[in-house]
Amino acid sequence: MQIKLIRREDGIAEWAMIELQGTLESAGILAGQRIGSLKWENKKALLHIGHHIIEGKEVKLQNPLLVLARDAENQGIAQITAVIRKKVQFRARPMPV
Repeated sequence: MQIKLIRREDGIAEWAMIELQGTLESAGILAGQRIGSLKWENKKALLHIGHHIIEGKEVKLQNPLLVLARDAENQGIAQITAVIRKKVQFRARPMPV
């Protein structure tokens, strides 16, 4: 799951990565669907999915990641779409709401 945060002056977007422990299970297809809501309270990230809430924190990545998009016309050429410098890490077990 990726969240677009900021567009920098050089035009490259800065994204954050979401890290969950375990798996998300669904009876249906999740592609393109909203799975929950993310909000911040006192520097803690709160992810609300269904009847559960998970507490997490922001972590700076040791090495930034680049998100690349291939050029359909020119193979071997890729455009930098975004840079990922941090992740929101959820390590605790979900709590019922």
